[in-house]
Amino acid sequence: MMKGILIDDNGNLIISSGHLTVGDNRAQCAQHLIGAFTGEYKHAPMLGGNARRMIAGTPDPFWAGSVKSQLRQCLIEAERLQITDGTIVLELKD
Repeated sequence: MMKGILIDDNGNLIISSGHLTVGDNRAQCAQHLIGAFTGEYKHAPMLGGNARRMIAGTPDPFWAGSVKSQLRQCLIEAERLQITDGTIVLELKD
């Protein structure tokens, strides 16, 4: 489990009783990586799932494997990752 500061679906910090909420943030880190374009993270310019490009353009048959590899670099293990009808399905290993 990776612990970190949690944010809501709008990207706002989750505050409870006047304190930042800390918890398992693997899913939110994976969501950010998958949605990022290559080069968006200046400290790691090769990271980025390019999901918007995949959904709107021609599917890359190696996309899921590439993104799983990138997630592993961030210490996140994905059980399943696929795009079906414009929807990304991600299942993380426990």
